[in-house]
Order: sequence, then structure tokens, then C-alpha cells
Amino acid sequence: MKSKIIMVALAVVVVVSLAIVGCAKPAPVTPAPVTPTPVTPTPVTPTPAPEKEVYTLRVQEAYPAGVVGFRIFERWADDMRTISDGQIDIKCYPEGGVVATFDAFDAVSTGILDGFISWPQYWPGKHAIACYASSYPYGMDMEYMWNVWYYEAGGIELLQKDYERFNIHYVAPIQTGPNYAHCTKPLHTMADWNGLKCRYPGGMIAEIYQKMGASVIILPGGEIYTAMATGVIDLGEYIGHAMNMQLGLNEVGKYIIGPGQMHQPVDVQAFVLNEDVWNKIPANLQRLLEMGSEDLSWSLNSNIRGYDTVALEWMTEEYGNVYIEISAEERAKMRVVAVELWKKWATDDAAETAVEGQILLMREYGLLDFPGLPEEIEKYFPGLLAQPIAGHITER
Repeated sequence: MKSKIIMVALAVVVVVSLAIVGCAKPAPVTPAPVTPTPVTPTPVTPTPAPEKEVYTLRVQEAYPAGVVGFRIFERWADDMRTISDGQIDIKCYPEGGVVATFDAFDAVSTGILDGFISWPQYWPGKHAIACYASSYPYGMDMEYMWNVWYYEAGGIELLQKDYERFNIHYVAPIQTGPNYAHCTKPLHTMADWNGLKCRYPGGMIAEIYQKMGASVIILPGGEIYTAMATGVIDLGEYIGHAMNMQLGLNEVGKYIIGPGQMHQPVDVQAFVLNEDVWNKIPANLQRLLEMGSEDLSWSLNSNIRGYDTVALEWMTEEYGNVYIEISAEERAKMRVVAVELWKKWATDDAAETAVEGQILLMREYGLLDFPGLPEEIEKYFPGLLAQPIAGHITER
């Protein structure tokens, strides 16, 4: 009995102990430190900038390789490559570099060439305005006069509309410098041209001198030396003194005929591109080409005039050439002869608009103040000289 009582007591003690333990506050547990798993970021490849498209333009100049005019063209092409961040890449070809000089018009029209820089008067048979797209004898005779016509009197717009017919875009005029002739004989009067065998560009220029009695042969500049050396021609008119000297004309023509205001007083080239090629060039680069062309124009003009000064001094003082200037009185006679042909070659509306605007500018600049000239102009362009200049200038 006593044993049962002791067993019961022990059981009670155990139960009470367990209850006490169950009600006690649990001991605090310190968590094990957690080491974070390093996360390696996924590399992000930057999106490359899109490559700028390069517009390669194969352009042929009318200058032979090696003359100063062609070297300036090459330098300008390098400048255009730089300022366009490589997007305008002009490949420079000299006279005959891809096609014969007189084939350049068709080559650009059909895409054989992308462009040319050459004298529009080489192709008067293609379009009449070519005669008035660069200086002609006894017309406007200073660079600024031509710039006024091109940029303020609608010249560029007229040319762009006309060249478009041939799938060609007229980009800009390129001013070079006045032309001079080398001759095997001294010339002093208009009568001295009678019977003279001459090289001039074709079209109206050729006919003006033919009307004065000369016979005219049309040749590229690079062929003048041989033609004079072999007696095919007596007079070779090409460009300024420096380039004529580089072509050796001082060796075959002792007499240098000036002033520059007669043969081609302001030798303006045309920079043109194939129309399809032009249309593929973005507008900002088109504008860069237009603005850059003005830089080429004045670079050529100032460089040529500078070199011409040095070349003329050397040819006359060191080599023995003789410089002859035709007098203003004799040049006035030649201008009167020219008026009929100014009219004759204006065979369509574009050409007529061009020459009439140019005649009005000549009036404003005093170039028609010679005996007989106003009467001759009235004969072939009746009523023109009574028009005000204001209607021919475009306000921008």
C-alpha cells in the first residue's frame, strides 16, 4: 500500500514538472550567419551606332592632270571628305580620265560618270542655254556680275530646270578666271583676226570670231600645244596664264593676247551630277555640296589669279613672250559684232530669258556705254533696254 502511495506521488511530481517545463519561456536561439550569394550581372552589349552611308561620286574635270586647276580640285575633294565626316567621297578624274572631254555630258546623263566640272559651251547643240551658262565674248566681264546673275537673278533655277531634261542636276557654277590666248603673230585690231586659224570653244564663241574673219577649230585644252607647234592653228585660247604656261603655250605662241575681258572674260565651269545620283544624297549633304562648291569656285578663282600674276611676269620678263592688250576702242567694235550672235543662239525660252537678264545687268554695270551698242541691242532685242532691272532680281 505504502509502495502504491509512493508511486502515485512520483507520478504527480513528474506530471507537475512537465507542466512547469512546458510553461517556461524558451531559451533564445542565435541564428546562424547567412552569407549572401554573389550575383554576377549579365553584361549589356551597347548598341553600335549605325554606320554612316558613304556617297562615292566619280567626277571628271575638264583640266588636264597636273595643272594647278586640277590640283585645287583634288584638294577640295579631300576637304569635302573631311567636313562630311567621310560621307562625301569624290573621286577626281582629269580631262579624258574616264571618257573623252566632249563625251562627258552624255556620260553623266546615262550614269557612266556621276558628275563633271566642265565648260557648258562644249555642248551648245544639246541645249541653247549652254551658251549663256558661262561667259561669252564681250558679255558680262567680271566675276561678281556672274554671281549676281546666278544667285540673285534666277540663273541657277533656269539651269536646273533645263538640265533636268537630260537627267542631270546642275549643282553650282565654278568660277575660274579670265582666259588669254597665245598667238604666233602679234594682234592689235579686230581686223587682225581676219584669216587667223584659232582654237576657241564652240558655239557662239566660235561664231563671233568667225564673223570677224577667223577660222575656228574646237580642241580640248591638252591638244592646243601640238596644234600650234604643227601649224594647225595660229592662236590657242584656253585659260589663264599659269595653266597656259603649264601646257607649254609660251613655247609655241610668243604673243599673249589680252585683256582677259575679251576671249572669255570670266571662265565659269558647271558642276553637275547625274539626277538619280543627286536624288539619293540626303538633303543635308546636298546642301553641303552646294555650299562647298562656292568654296571651290573662289579657291580656283583666287589661286588662278595669283598664279597668273607670277606666270605672266615670268613669261614676259624671263622667257621672252610679249603681252599685247587690245584697246577698249577695238574691243567695242567686237562687242557690236557680238550682239547679233547673242540673239541668234537664244533659240528657246530658257536661253532667251538668260541672255535678256544678262544684257540688263550689262547695262547697269556700264558695259553697253559704247558707240553703236544701244542701237544694235535695240535692233535684236527691241524694247529690252527700257525694262527696269528690278523685275529680274529675285528677293530672297
